[in-house]
Amino acid sequence: MPLPLRYHLSALLGFAALLTSSCQGNSANSPAGGGLAESLTPDTLEWVGQKTQRLHLRAFRSPKLTSRPTLVVILHGDAPFRPPEYQYTLARQLAATYPNVVAVGLLRPGYTDAQGQQSAGTRGEATGDNYTAAAVDAVAAALRELREHYHAGRVVVAGHSGGAAIAANVLGRYPDRADAALLASCPCDVPRWRSHMLQLEEGKAIWKKSVRSLSPQALVGNVDVTVPITLVVGQADSVTPPRFSWAYWEALHQRRSLAKLVQLPGQGHELFLLPAVRQQIGPLLASR
Repeated sequence: MPLPLRYHLSALLGFAALLTSSCQGNSANSPAGGGLAESLTPDTLEWVGQKTQRLHLRAFRSPKLTSRPTLVVILHGDAPFRPPEYQYTLARQLAATYPNVVAVGLLRPGYTDAQGQQSAGTRGEATGDNYTAAAVDAVAAALRELREHYHAGRVVVAGHSGGAAIAANVLGRYPDRADAALLASCPCDVPRWRSHMLQLEEGKAIWKKSVRSLSPQALVGNVDVTVPITLVVGQADSVTPPRFSWAYWEALHQRRSLAKLVQLPGQGHELFLLPAVRQQIGPLLASR
């Protein structure tokens, strides 16, 4: 699984083994119906949006669907080192694991995947600099179009790291666009998180640049508090430490949201394909 940030060399080496297993989707991370997941083929729909909002995707359907399935849209992290693919893996796993689901792995604006497919927009430098209004608007437009295309009864958005920040920004900028959300390893307070990364990377100049990213923490007052939100973070995550998820969760609770915070013992930043994360997505598919 691609790391969502530019680590210095020692941090990269520390995560090397975890990167390899996560990218390959090994048996430890496979759903109970692993054989079924492998047998699912992508849907014919591969693009959503037009012009500057045209985004690539891979969609997978549960073997049995009603006329009003639940749509799950999955957003990858910042992926500085290799093309993001794990959003497709999780989409396939969710469609195989849960009934009546259309699961979509969405390629974020400006990114290119391993097959050379590229979404429109600006990728940026993978430093939290592309959670911009334009990127958030493109994802929000995709959620609306995908809901209509699949006649979805519910829309759940699930994001990892930078994808979690964009998902949370959608919740704040478009409160009616998703019916539930899972935010994993979220850098929810973007300015403070970038300051944290400046310290983690020993003052690297790239973290001192000004950015135009939206910050979920600043938009939390606009979130519909009736929308179920689950935040998942590894207790050993040094990239987006639990305090960033906790602060966002606390701000939601101050507004009487029923948001849930789940901290996974011993887990670091790369946790999106873990069974524990899929288990947290399950209840969101049927809530409300």
